[in-house]
Amino acid sequence: MNIFLFMTLLLIQRSHGVIYELNDTEYNKMPPVFHLEAYGSCVHEPGGVYCTVELKLVSDGPSELMTMIEEYSLRREMHFNHSRLHRGVCVTRTCKDYLSQNTSADLHLVLEGCLNDTFWKQYKLKSKLTTEVLCNDLDNKVDIDYGDIAVAVICLAILMLNIVGSLYDFLFLSHNESNGNKFLMCFSIRCNWKRLVACSTDGPDSRLRRLKGLNGLRAISIIIVIMEHSILPFVISPDDAHEFERKYYNIIYHVLIDGALVIQTFFVMSGCLLSYNLQLHAEKRHMNWTMIPKGIIRRWLRLTPSYAVVLAITTTWLRFAGSGPLWQSTVGIEVKDCRRDGWLNLIYLNNYIDVSQCMPQTWYIASDMQLYAAGLIILTLATTATARKIVLSVMFVVSLIIPACHTYIQNLDAGLIISPEVARHTFFKDRNFNYSYKRGHTNLSSSILGLALGILIYNLQKNEFNVEKYKKFKLVYWATLPAMLVILPSGSFFYFFQNSPSLYLKAIYSGVARPMFGSIIVLIILGMALKLENIYRGILEWNGWTSPARISYSAYILHVLFVRSLTGTRTTLIHVSLAYIVSVF
Repeated sequence: MNIFLFMTLLLIQRSHGVIYELNDTEYNKMPPVFHLEAYGSCVHEPGGVYCTVELKLVSDGPSELMTMIEEYSLRREMHFNHSRLHRGVCVTRTCKDYLSQNTSADLHLVLEGCLNDTFWKQYKLKSKLTTEVLCNDLDNKVDIDYGDIAVAVICLAILMLNIVGSLYDFLFLSHNESNGNKFLMCFSIRCNWKRLVACSTDGPDSRLRRLKGLNGLRAISIIIVIMEHSILPFVISPDDAHEFERKYYNIIYHVLIDGALVIQTFFVMSGCLLSYNLQLHAEKRHMNWTMIPKGIIRRWLRLTPSYAVVLAITTTWLRFAGSGPLWQSTVGIEVKDCRRDGWLNLIYLNNYIDVSQCMPQTWYIASDMQLYAAGLIILTLATTATARKIVLSVMFVVSLIIPACHTYIQNLDAGLIISPEVARHTFFKDRNFNYSYKRGHTNLSSSILGLALGILIYNLQKNEFNVEKYKKFKLVYWATLPAMLVILPSGSFFYFFQNSPSLYLKAIYSGVARPMFGSIIVLIILGMALKLENIYRGILEWNGWTSPARISYSAYILHVLFVRSLTGTRTTLIHVSLAYIVSVF
């Protein structure tokens, strides 16, 4: 009996609970997660060296503070890991004693000894560096290489083509553009501006006008995506980590935080346009297997040039674009990874690589390219209506099972839990993002729904479907927007579990969340195409969405570059507030 009591007490002593909340007094006993010393004055003093490091707190013996840090950090869905700290240190000022003692000038040893001594004096804790030391100084200049020169020549050539094409248009073709050189007119600023702001939706087939509302869906969705990514600076370097963590307990903020399902809108639209256009094409030409490589190459040629230019600039000249205490950890790492893995982006396989931060937002472009190829193969080889129904039905069932199996077998979260720590590392180390969220095959359900939608709209138009008798269901249709606003942040339900939810529950949610949101998008597009009502349709078909929709692709591949650069050039921590988040957005 005594042995049993002893073992029970020993187990209780060694077990750790989870601290869900701390008041400010207790919270401030912990070392700040982020701290930056003065940057400008450091690097501008003679021989000044400024370094940023990530370190882990440790304790050789029992420590109440260390126990509190570990137990508070166990609430990983809403809290930073307070045992892993980010520090910006003026080495030549703060650690000058250690610098003079280290004859080898090994900054890793200097900083480890300096910070370890600092944390022991202030908190009776020790520290170990967990990442490489990233340093900035005015003498540390980056040399221009042949790749930089090649990209500069390409960009200069593009700029010259724009100038020549614009002058050619203004001086020689001001009244008759149809007789001009088509190649030069492609680079005319005036000609391209007219195309950008034109409201006409006429195409090779007037039936495409019924899909005009896709411009509104595309523009609104890209706005939401950029808004979410605008939170990145506030996660990487907040001045008040506690205030940021408190936002997670406010359900309103989860509409911003948990908008990951919005990306399913693009998969639905892409599948819908693919199947709809293929059926229009089949009216004039016979469909055969040769369309598959032609279609893939044509799409590659449409997406890649602008993508390649941004990738090339990221790989080369971006590293000269700024400096700051966070520049190397936010921008420098992306440049380094793009130099190593950028070729994978150009063949659209980067969403299956988990060790790269090269333009991470472009995982969607890779997934969409893969799903486009899969959809093209399905619709080209399954030519009859019956075959397509069978294949799409089977594929949809499979698409529900795939993410559920990933979640169950790999013990993942129910969805993409955008915790402070996950966002802090830009999803780079998150298993849910890598294994389930960004893969092409795990996003198959929305693409299949889009393919089926395109076929349905085409057949209904072909049979002159009369929507009048269905207009009594307007109230049901109007319920799609509230349903979307409920499903979009539904993943926040899993943040508030005090214990880990059932693995079966997580697997079911991961299997149905994406197709549920995709189904709502399908209903919105279908009602718009059939003119079921005029409120949602009127908003989505507003001509003002046309130009933003046309530049949405460029905005998508560029915006994270600006977010990272904005973060990297900051020399102080950023204040967390909704107003400031909106201003950054």
